[in-house]
Amino acid sequence: MGYTFTWDDIEKICSKLGMKRQGKTAVWKGVGPDGANRTCIIHAKHRGNVGSGLAHKIATRDLGFASVEEMYRFLREI
Repeated sequence: MGYTFTWDDIEKICSKLGMKRQGKTAVWKGVGPDGANRTCIIHAKHRGNVGSGLAHKIATRDLGFASVEEMYRFLREI
């Protein structure tokens, strides 16, 4: 099943993980509840959905989720 995310959804996830925007840049950084350092670049001015390949990269590499599905479930619980 395909999961769809907007940049606003990614911002909500980052905020819930304790990440903060670094000044006026697109970079969000923080230490999550599990103690892992996280860094993510959010292109908030872009409208529309995040592509599936980029969503997979953000979920697994940047935010530390096991899969896009896990990130989707986390978003729905917020």
